[in-house]
Amino acid sequence: MGRPGSFFGVVCLLGALLLLLPAVSRDKAVPGWLAAGQAEAAVTVTPTPQLPQVIVRENFIQQAVKCIDETLAASGETKRYTVVPVNVPAGLRLPWGEITYRTYAPNGIRKSLNSAISVEVLVNGEHYATMKCIMKVRFFGKVVTSARRIQHEVPLQAADLRIEEREDKGGAYATYTDPQELIGKVLFSNVSEGTVLHSGLVREPILIRPYAVVNICTVFNGVDIKVPGTALETGRRGAYISVKNDSSGRKVRAKVIDENNVMVVQ
Repeated sequence: MGRPGSFFGVVCLLGALLLLLPAVSRDKAVPGWLAAGQAEAAVTVTPTPQLPQVIVRENFIQQAVKCIDETLAASGETKRYTVVPVNVPAGLRLPWGEITYRTYAPNGIRKSLNSAISVEVLVNGEHYATMKCIMKVRFFGKVVTSARRIQHEVPLQAADLRIEEREDKGGAYATYTDPQELIGKVLFSNVSEGTVLHSGLVREPILIRPYAVVNICTVFNGVDIKVPGTALETGRRGAYISVKNDSSGRKVRAKVIDENNVMVVQ
């Protein structure tokens, strides 16, 4: 069996450590700025005689939002955006003195992803602490969407398209802002009404099909040359396909220019 004195010493040590912990009280009310559905209780940091000043969570949010506004303004961002606090310090105790802030986004502002904002706290102009705030910035912009269900490989018309405001999540594909850019193009797959059209969905229509008669064009020593040929593959504008020179029987790769012409690049 252990000695009673040892057990008493451990209890005293634990009691001393508890006294050193920050005086934090939990409030059942959830602040209005918390995201909908967030279940965690609000945390209130209270002052102590040694550290009589307190910066509350809302102050850190204000500083982080100000940093985001200034960073985006400096970058020339024009899209509408909203800011949602994700993980913000509950508060900070400080000694007496004038409180000022310096803020920066060490990794920039990420579209619809968590962005870290560093809030440096100074007391009488001297560094006291740096607090990290995790914020989500959601961007919104006007983009082209489908006005109705559209079948793949059917050339797009003006009636198929409309402009809507949608969240810009910064995906790998570029979206469109002008419906005229899409007139005459086709889709890779069927889409439902309200689908955001992007470069991963849109492509050029088929202009040339196998066995179509085409002009094989090239430039030799500054002279334009055109000979009759036969397409051996399906081709879209800008794509390279195999064609056969009807005069020589030779097969070459050529770039589709339009419905009637392909270009061999020397």
